[in-house]
Amino acid sequence: MKFSLAAYSTLLLLSSPNSCNLAKAQDSTRPICSPDPLEYSEAISLKVEKVGSIPTQTTNAWYYNMQSMDNFDGDTIYFLDQKFGMIYSFDTSTSETKTVLDMKSSDNIPEGLTLDWNYGSSGQTYRVKSMSQGTSSDEVIVVFTSSTLPPGWTEADSKLPAPGAFGAYVCGGVTWIPDIYRPGVIPECFDTQKGLPSLTGYDTFYKYTVVNGELTKPEPFFVSESNIAPGHLGGGIVPVDDGRILWSTGDCNVFGTDGMYAPQLDHESCGKILLIDAKSKHSFKIVAKGVRNSQQMRVFTQPRAPKSPKAPKAPKSPKEGRTRNLKSTKSDSHGSKYLAFMDIGGVTAEEVNAVPLQKLLDDSSHIENFGWGRNIDDGKAREGTFYVTAGNGGILGTEPECAENAPLGEAGFIQPWVQFGRTLDDFFYAISSLALPTAGTNKLKLLWSEFNTGKILGTDEMFVEGAPPAKSFKIKLYNADGEMLENGLNDLVKEELGEVGFFRGDPRLFHFPDGHAGVFVERTGALYKLTEM
Repeated sequence: MKFSLAAYSTLLLLSSPNSCNLAKAQDSTRPICSPDPLEYSEAISLKVEKVGSIPTQTTNAWYYNMQSMDNFDGDTIYFLDQKFGMIYSFDTSTSETKTVLDMKSSDNIPEGLTLDWNYGSSGQTYRVKSMSQGTSSDEVIVVFTSSTLPPGWTEADSKLPAPGAFGAYVCGGVTWIPDIYRPGVIPECFDTQKGLPSLTGYDTFYKYTVVNGELTKPEPFFVSESNIAPGHLGGGIVPVDDGRILWSTGDCNVFGTDGMYAPQLDHESCGKILLIDAKSKHSFKIVAKGVRNSQQMRVFTQPRAPKSPKAPKAPKSPKEGRTRNLKSTKSDSHGSKYLAFMDIGGVTAEEVNAVPLQKLLDDSSHIENFGWGRNIDDGKAREGTFYVTAGNGGILGTEPECAENAPLGEAGFIQPWVQFGRTLDDFFYAISSLALPTAGTNKLKLLWSEFNTGKILGTDEMFVEGAPPAKSFKIKLYNADGEMLENGLNDLVKEELGEVGFFRGDPRLFHFPDGHAGVFVERTGALYKLTEM
């Protein structure tokens, strides 16, 4: 989700770190209601080299919405202009860029979809929402958001909560919305996007056959209902095996709340990760819950690692442990396979989570729980390693507030691999992407980026199930000439666009086929390769 400059200024004014002890991060003495602040690494830095660019329809601040898609076989990766309904292929072996779909002119837009809907906010406009490898090497999956159902569907397969099931007072209790998942015109009391007409969207999944680089023969197989409003629309996708994909729905709610009950209710689809069978229409299973707003997922492997000495008593830490994206779900000679995903937080914690992949794909009815939303059994809502209050819908930057620390290793809940929050020095808005490079790095195990500051952050600690969040740090960036980028990737916006006054670029990390991490800057369309120095 992106906000206007005025709205983001409000966020910075309202957001400040919560009070904390200056104690070390032990369960009983760690800082209260605040992730550890991040310092720059003195041992690790990254070189940023431009390798290409993707066409952009606009470079004006707040008017774009683009994304990188890298979970594919072969040398081709794809970039989406989600707002304008366009798909570009990028051949990493030749740096050739090609337009393969344009909603305004392409013959391969499926019949029956309505993509010319209008909401009014670029950050919530996903006409082409997501994309991944399909069930074979010559097949890809494209997810469109349509305002109408596709032919052959009379209702969505995964649905929003029933109409009227969840009403809510918003804006500190001054306005009642009878159905928070169908809010109608956004109330005037909202801090941003007030007066915009929300709508119900249908995330419609199509398989395309790739012929000579062209997308052909679209075939629908799944529809997920979404709430197009100032909130959390998900869109993270990754293929696993046997023609199945994992999909993040987002919590379908407006900003400012704790997610309410739906993300914790096993029968609701919002706030979930779905396992969808691309070989069979209408087929899905909920495999994880308590996920707020994941826009990127990655399957990775890592060599077997010993149990962390920091791991608390609660869940046992198996001797598992990292490499490149593989669709097989079982352990092999390279190690054990995991799902990693970024999750955009509310106020308290931005997260990267991980879980053994087999836990999501086995035949059990157990649903893994990442904590977001109000749990009906204990009455608590979680964000990172913290409990949060119920919040106030429509209030930006301070809601939902942190209530108290949750126990590290809390039984029944999966806590983050890494987490971070805002400080007086770092005006972070939200996590924007992740990467797990297997080439071009030595010490780094995980990278992630931040929307507002253009910073890249990382950890050199591998994932250990059940361990407390890994120690993280900010990473110094240098251009190809060895000059430090004092303002992170935002300096590259100035380099591309000149003196435009405001230089936020919205970086999106991705993976090159050879395992190198790359970064795509939404605002400029520029692509860069990252190498550890």
